[in-house]
Amino acid sequence: MIDTSRMKLSWLAMAAAPAIIAAMIATPAPAQTTGKNEREFPGQLDSKSPLDDGNPYQVRTMPLEAGQRYAFSADSENFDTKMRLSFADDNDEEIAKDDDSGEGNNAYIEFTPTRSGTYRVRVSAVSDNKGSYVLKVRDLPPLPPLLRPSPDGSSTLVFKHYAGALTQSDGEINGRRIDDYLFHFEGGKRVLISMDREGDDLDPLLQVYPADNRQSTDPIAGDDDGGGKMNAFLTFTPEESGDFIVRASGSTRDHNTGSYRLRVGQQP
Repeated sequence: MIDTSRMKLSWLAMAAAPAIIAAMIATPAPAQTTGKNEREFPGQLDSKSPLDDGNPYQVRTMPLEAGQRYAFSADSENFDTKMRLSFADDNDEEIAKDDDSGEGNNAYIEFTPTRSGTYRVRVSAVSDNKGSYVLKVRDLPPLPPLLRPSPDGSSTLVFKHYAGALTQSDGEINGRRIDDYLFHFEGGKRVLISMDREGDDLDPLLQVYPADNRQSTDPIAGDDDGGGKMNAFLTFTPEESGDFIVRASGSTRDHNTGSYRLRVGQQP
């Protein structure tokens, strides 16, 4: 004889499982608009929060548009925040994560979706501490077009010289004003780049990225003070010929501005 009561209970448990999972990961997100381009989502990690390796977390879902730059920050005075972004589907594949890129021990992520849809933003504590936090989501302006520079001089070592200046009207990434230059380098030949400040206001920072991944957080090469007297100098050898972005910026996240001279050369 088939026990229909057990079958019914099993079926009800299976039917309820998605709702239970959704309740754990999809916390409603009542936003508080603080400005034209910023929303705030107050949250609380407590004894009822789900745990990951013993650490409490909370997940919010929100729609994001492809091509729009966003800044996410998770600020708390009660615990060290950590943040994780994923697309809201069954795979829940991690897209970006951060621990301490914001002020103090707070998490901060800049992200540009490649497709529109609903995304998950998970805020967690690095330890088992609990308390309140505020998740902020800010719309960032698009980055300016890549600069295609014309040299205003050269040296006997086949360096090309470029005069530049970081201003408050330049693009901004992670709190730094940037000038992104597009260069073509040959594979297997050493590239030398220097960035010298022309005043006392700027502490130069040089970074090199592949041209097809402008918003990467992992540069191919970078330097802060390798040129002496707070100037930047770096060398790298491309594995293959191609286009590269040379990013000139300030080393601090306080919108550092000022004039500089960029020198770029490659061994023959």
